[in-house]
Amino acid sequence: MYFCRQILKLGLALLARQNKSIHFIFMKYILPFLCLLSFFSCSNEFELTAPTKEIPIVYGVLSRADEVHYIRVEKAFIDEQTSALELAQDPSQLYFEDIIVELVRENSGQAFLLERVDASQLGLEREPGIFATDPNILYGITAANINLRAEETYRLNIRQSNGDELLTTATTPIVGDLRLNRPIPGNQKPPIRILTDDEITIVWGADETAKLFDVAMVIHYEEFNPNDPNSVVEKSIEWSLGESITAVDGPNRVEPEGIAFYQFLNNNISVDPTLQRVLKTIDLRIDAGGEELFNYINVGQANTGITSAQVIPNYTNLTNGLGIFAARNTFLETGFILDAQTKTTLQENELTRDLNFR
Repeated sequence: MYFCRQILKLGLALLARQNKSIHFIFMKYILPFLCLLSFFSCSNEFELTAPTKEIPIVYGVLSRADEVHYIRVEKAFIDEQTSALELAQDPSQLYFEDIIVELVRENSGQAFLLERVDASQLGLEREPGIFATDPNILYGITAANINLRAEETYRLNIRQSNGDELLTTATTPIVGDLRLNRPIPGNQKPPIRILTDDEITIVWGADETAKLFDVAMVIHYEEFNPNDPNSVVEKSIEWSLGESITAVDGPNRVEPEGIAFYQFLNNNISVDPTLQRVLKTIDLRIDAGGEELFNYINVGQANTGITSAQVIPNYTNLTNGLGIFAARNTFLETGFILDAQTKTTLQENELTRDLNFR
């Protein structure tokens, strides 16, 4: 999923581990912005600039689908006497030592203090790169302790703990819940039909806080050697149905061609005459991004062309800082099955018949 994958590159890979529903979201958008925003990886192309003071570099994307909410806070650094590569390996140059990070519910003024944690001690390690990986400092709060409310606005405040100096602040409304209209969800959902000469229609609703969407189909199947009853292996593959879809008034939809389903299976499952396969279930996932993510993506996708001299600005919604504080949400409907006609097409279509689906 486009913006979801991008956000994962932003850092939602970490959030995705918390709710186990996203493989995010969220993710190429921040890496071109500043590699310090990445939860697990950093771009070697990051060019350090010379700030006149310590500048907060912030990445935070709140989602009601997550079990724990994390905010990454780092700082720009420079030393005329020391190599930037050497500085990047020094945690004291990456992290503020003594700050307060809090989320404030705007309508009530209720404040929630985030705890400073070393994520590497929680099994959330940062991938090796030019930046120090240990410790991996984040500021977190559990979903149970803050109970994010749909459509309410939350403010991020970061300040020095020895005074009232506000280093940076930003606000974001929480993205509301999504509703799947088609195919029909629920406990008694009917089988879905995917034919080569038809379209797959996905229709969903969202409130005005959702500005863009990714839609994906997760296909679960088993493969086994028919001569070995203990050889069953469960596998899953993910097919993107739509990427960075702009929200519209009324129902949102995506309609990929049915033949693309069979092409996807053909391209992602290897032919092996010794194996037979059974397509078990299909999940549909819709990821929604709020206005801040929408704005960031629009800035990053500005059409400059190869002859343009325009400089694309870095989007940030933080005062006196860099980065992004935004919101997203995820809808997941599991357990769709295929109807008999689709199963027959899987077995007989030239794109998938050699995959031995039964």
